[in-house]
Amino acid sequence: MMTRCAGSLLCLLLVVGLLLTGSPFLSAQTPEHLKDFDISPLRQGEFLLLSKKPAEALKIFTDLWQREPDNSYAVRSMVRSYKALSQLPQAASLLQSTRASDSKSSAAAYGLGYVLYLQNRFEESKNLLNEALQADPDNALALNNLGAVLVELKQYDEALRWVKSAIDIVPGEMMFYRNLQMIYVQSGNPDGFEKEYRRFLSEGPPSKAKKYGLVLAQRLRQASFRLYAEGQIDETLSTIVDMLAVYREIKHKPGIVASLFSLAVLYEEQGDTGRALQKYREVIKINPQHIQAREKMHQLKPGK
Repeated sequence: MMTRCAGSLLCLLLVVGLLLTGSPFLSAQTPEHLKDFDISPLRQGEFLLLSKKPAEALKIFTDLWQREPDNSYAVRSMVRSYKALSQLPQAASLLQSTRASDSKSSAAAYGLGYVLYLQNRFEESKNLLNEALQADPDNALALNNLGAVLVELKQYDEALRWVKSAIDIVPGEMMFYRNLQMIYVQSGNPDGFEKEYRRFLSEGPPSKAKKYGLVLAQRLRQASFRLYAEGQIDETLSTIVDMLAVYREIKHKPGIVASLFSLAVLYEEQGDTGRALQKYREVIKINPQHIQAREKMHQLKPGK
């Protein structure tokens, strides 16, 4: 089963996941290639981290933070680079030095709070993150991280409140929505996130409903991958159908196309040529340039 999974739908779902969850790079490029494009230093550094080059990423993030002292995203990525290098104490030392020279630096206090969170020092982390928010109440990363800390302290209601505050400040940050969904699960209320999604779908704003929907669809995609690997084909089909329904509700065309194509591939694997052709036709109707669907339709054409 796992061999089949690795060779067919598994690969498809992995590619779909990259396309739909906002990964900035889908294929390997060297840093030299990146310089030919108008890509922000933050994205360049994230690419290097993804490519397991944390030392190079660290230099980019550190330089960015020096130029932009209030850039908490640069600090977050810098800390992640130190963690990848197993050098969190060095990160703490650098951030403490910055705080000593600038006691009002929200970014530095946030970064140190993040380091302490990664070291499982949750009460200390909470104090530093609150300090970061005193300096800058709109530091959305600090709000989000405080929510994660409060989950560890089992203060779920407060955690939800802080992460929702982060979303209000930066409504386009998908990381915050994923964290919110995780908190609902950890708190023993896994349906809470979907209930909020349904409310925003009905009452608006549509932009927030879409972010909720994207997270729900991602979870369903992950579930379908697991079910398929376990050989539960009917459950896999049902889960992908549910994922398709969410994408249709939020009118996310790439997700609709990818879900239909996934269904077609799975129907084809099960020998249900009729349904497979139907789903491939639906793909082509939405995206006439979908090469793989056209090739599949040609292969499955009756009489061939």
